[in-house]
Amino acid sequence: MPPATVRNRRRRGAVPAARPPASARARKRGPRRGRPAGVRSDHLRLALADHAHVERLARRFKALGDPTRSKLVYALSLGELCVSDLAVALGASLSATSHQLRILRDLDIVRVRRAGRSQLYALNEEAFGFCSPRSCQAWKTAFDPGVEQPV
Repeated sequence: MPPATVRNRRRRGAVPAARPPASARARKRGPRRGRPAGVRSDHLRLALADHAHVERLARRFKALGDPTRSKLVYALSLGELCVSDLAVALGASLSATSHQLRILRDLDIVRVRRAGRSQLYALNEEAFGFCSPRSCQAWKTAFDPGVEQPV
């Protein structure tokens, strides 16, 4: 008989050792370094309890899930543009581009200012926090044709 079969037969009859509960394992390791556990969980609990903030964040990510709106955001991260320039760059109609910009403006992702008869759109960098298209590598690799995309 092959040696692996003999080993497997020996294991079948053996009873596995009981694993200690998670609380006992945590006691063995000792206390966490850094902030006390209570402070961290209280801060997290308060942040998640702010339903309005969480809802706003979900709407922003949902808006950015649309490829056309993501392209608009990336284009605006490169500079301030008017609707007609954005429509030409996207290959979309003025109406469709304006509609997408209105959605982004309502979510405070883009800002608009008047310059004569034109409306110029710019990206609201503060709306993105740590993942601004100008500083976030994920945005750059997604839209920059010179950067290889991971498979």
